[in-house]
Amino acid sequence: MTHFTDETPTVTSPAGAEGGTTVDILTRGGELIHFVPANPAEMEYLITELTTLIEQMPAKMLELNERRYECERAWSRRRNTSLAQHAKNNTVTVARALADVEALTEMEDLHNAKAAWHYADDTLKALTSKLYANLNINKGVQAAYNGYGGRR
Repeated sequence: MTHFTDETPTVTSPAGAEGGTTVDILTRGGELIHFVPANPAEMEYLITELTTLIEQMPAKMLELNERRYECERAWSRRRNTSLAQHAKNNTVTVARALADVEALTEMEDLHNAKAAWHYADDTLKALTSKLYANLNINKGVQAAYNGYGGRR
């Protein structure tokens, strides 16, 4: 069995990507993006691994998207509650500023959740590109083996 080694820096989990399986899948995706197969057997194995990972990504992206909207609702709830409280005694501009300051924690959580989703989306795009590239290369390798007196 092939062991994937990566000489590039370690892939770290994105901020806001809580949940072991999502982080594991994203880390595995980062490892596969940088892996370069050395022979046809490794190429077949890489194609299988990429396909499996791409099939798992939509469910994980759905989890990240749910977390993103949950954070957005929490931020909106906190900001609007604070805005309503401060609007009684202040101008609208001052009330908004105070509400924004009070909702900074929720805003940070929202930004982290958005960053995690975008990281997963970019990883999925990179995995898909890598899969298509390897399928094309594999087609050429198979044609080379079969074109010059190989098995048919």
